Amino acid sequence: MYFGLGMKEKLSIFSEEIKIEENTELYRIRRAKGISDPNNPIEWGPVPTKYAKQGRFNAKGESILYLASAFDYLEREVKLKKDEEYYLAKYVCKNSFSVGSFLSTNNQVNTLIHKIAMSVSGPDELNEKENALIEEYLNVKADKSLYKLSLDMLASLYIYKMIPNLYDVTNKLAKLVLRKNENGIRYSSVYVPIELSGTPVMITLDGVKYGNYALTQKGYENIEFVSAEKKICSSDGGGLELLIESFTKAELDEMNKDNANS
Repeated sequence: MYFGLGMKEKLSIFSEEIKIEENTELYRIRRAKGISDPNNPIEWGPVPTKYAKQGRFNAKGESILYLASAFDYLEREVKLKKDEEYYLAKYVCKNSFSVGSFLSTNNQVNTLIHKIAMSVSGPDELNEKENALIEEYLNVKADKSLYKLSLDMLASLYIYKMIPNLYDVTNKLAKLVLRKNENGIRYSSVYVPIELSGTPVMITLDGVKYGNYALTQKGYENIEFVSAEKKICSSDGGGLELLIESFTKAELDEMNKDNANS
């Protein structure tokens, strides 16, 4: 229904621009295999359009550079395996510039769209235990209405089940945001999902400065590559189990309370 609205109505929910300050550091991870000259800036620029595959905010043949303001969760973002070698690249902003975002206040539609934009695209982005916990959570979740879905902090871990090709939808959302700001998009990582938009108060982790960025060529002109450091993945890809278990317990407690009152 949302995509059937007029352009003015569709654009109206994307009201917040995010300013990236001069000297802000941004990061990117790439697997070591296939990188012959890791400190060559050409290796770290936007991928040539002829090699560009469909991504979260770009269609096939569209070049977008995906970066982050912190590298803590990037091993998960690119699905690295334990002990796998990779390069961590650092960039710095040459000057301040702004990007569009999915953040907004007092807009229920935006609440759900924000979660879609940051969602995992399939079960392969979660580990075996996380997938099992999500299935358990969905089995006990009493209210699966769109309203409850929009408020559920775990929705971005299972909403792909309701959307056959998530990236087709996020590509459409990206085009709308980029109509308002051609530099790129700020979005949240699903691996730090304590973020809520569309409500009277936006809740973000460490403010809106902490996030992921999808930069166009125009946005990329505001930053420059600094260096790349070779590293070994030390994580086994876990980290969400405690969060999922906590929300599952809260859902069960709420159900038991409602049953007791009825």
